[in-house]
Amino acid sequence: MRLPIVALAFAAQFLGDDSLPTFPAFDCPDAAAFCNEAAFAGLVTDMRYGRGAAWVDIDGDGWDDLFLADADNRWDPGVHGVSAFYFNRGDGTFEAAPATALGIDPADLVSNWAGAFADSDNDGDADLLLVNGGYSGVSNLALYENRRGGDFPGGALFASVTGASGFESANETLSNWWGASWADYDLDGWLDVAVTRTDGVALLFRNKGDGTFEERGADAGVGIPMEDGKNPVWIDYDRDGDPDLYLAGMWQHAFYRNDGGAFADVTGEVFAEPLPLPEGWPGPAAPAVFAAAAEDFDQDGFDDLYLGRFDLQDVLMLGDGAGGFEPRAADWGLDAASTPWADVSGPFENTMGLGVGDLFDDGYPDVYIGTGNPIRAAPDLMFCNTVDDSFYRCTGEVLATGADGVWRTRGHGTVFSDFDRDGDTDMAVNLGGHPTFDDEQGARLSPEFPALLVNRAGPRGSTATLLLEGTASNRDAIGARIRVDGQFPRYYTIRSMQGFQSQNSRAVVVTLGAAAEAGVSIAWPSGRVQTVVVRAGERRRILEAR
Repeated sequence: MRLPIVALAFAAQFLGDDSLPTFPAFDCPDAAAFCNEAAFAGLVTDMRYGRGAAWVDIDGDGWDDLFLADADNRWDPGVHGVSAFYFNRGDGTFEAAPATALGIDPADLVSNWAGAFADSDNDGDADLLLVNGGYSGVSNLALYENRRGGDFPGGALFASVTGASGFESANETLSNWWGASWADYDLDGWLDVAVTRTDGVALLFRNKGDGTFEERGADAGVGIPMEDGKNPVWIDYDRDGDPDLYLAGMWQHAFYRNDGGAFADVTGEVFAEPLPLPEGWPGPAAPAVFAAAAEDFDQDGFDDLYLGRFDLQDVLMLGDGAGGFEPRAADWGLDAASTPWADVSGPFENTMGLGVGDLFDDGYPDVYIGTGNPIRAAPDLMFCNTVDDSFYRCTGEVLATGADGVWRTRGHGTVFSDFDRDGDTDMAVNLGGHPTFDDEQGARLSPEFPALLVNRAGPRGSTATLLLEGTASNRDAIGARIRVDGQFPRYYTIRSMQGFQSQNSRAVVVTLGAAAEAGVSIAWPSGRVQTVVVRAGERRRILEAR
């Protein structure tokens, strides 16, 4: 039995008393910087067809919990999927709870592809949008309000508001829903959400601030039909203070500039030069973007866009902050072997799963690529970011691999958090194959256990941890931009879900380098700019100044 959920007063302290225990030390099997401690931590409870993942403090105790989606399509009547929460005990271990134990209707977990969390009602806790379908079959969207009360597991944490909120309109025709991402696109202080599917136009739900949403995609100018559409990414590519929208896709993709809450299709401008395709590409030109994510990869203060292109050359679009991008690929060290997925004779380093996080807490985002496909598990791939405008392969440096030096998986949602509160970034990976493939084979061949890769090397320099809370801005502070002036300037942005349905912690580990303290400037979505000073080792909750 879990202890009663802590009071809101404690949650408001963010990370609370520094005397609380942190993750104990363990011996790694080798000298790699990260060690898979999933078994010790209590995550090896169920094998799943792992899809999206999220780090989120769901119960308000100041410790990040973990959500792992399962994409079961109910082909086996005895196996109904195990999408689950893992509640952080604060000692390096987790307590597992199926989503159904927290008040979620099993009918809202059919082919669960992802869970996108956000404080949609600005009441101080994380609500949940369930995204179902993907490649597992048609299904629904479901919105659940976090009511954070009672004891776990006796009291339900979630209550469905799908019908009352207006999301039920999306379920009049079930779809292969793929991804979702929250942002305050009209800058009214309430989070809105873009939702994509493989088989039609994306939807854009505007938050009316009264517990209801209205679908405004077509009216707002978001209307390109997608065939094999993928995830949405919010990115302020022109630095005008409002979030612009990129929609990834295999056969079409789209880039929309936000002009004060209405969107203009600028796909042809942003991608004036088509993305590279191999010689002999069959059929018409296609972007072939399977997953995408925005970060400031070159640390110049401007958003960049990473395009993971399955079995083609990945591309990094370096933004200039004025609406232009410069594409980089193999010349930046992105040298994955782009062997066609059906070719089992060569190396297979396709971008299926995609997560972006700062592995060494130096301010430069790194890239974790989950490879493989339903038929073939493959070694995951890491690209570490350097300060000289390039990536290098760092898989062996990061991962504690198996006896043959290779860790073969089917990697999907990859998420980053200092879940053990020791001042460096750890990561979790949701692993697993495809239920449709197993259905065809008549056996469960491709489910896998998740991985929890705990940072053993520590940060490169001093760090502090910041959790932002909006007042005039949305309470989650999604879209807020942070500049940290320690030994050198570093730039961070609070984001929602991106990559392969990956949602990193809202608590951001920032680097101070060799400095003992640093000035921090925050540009809030409301337009306010606030400055504070943080010290090395500090865990700081920052409330938007009124």
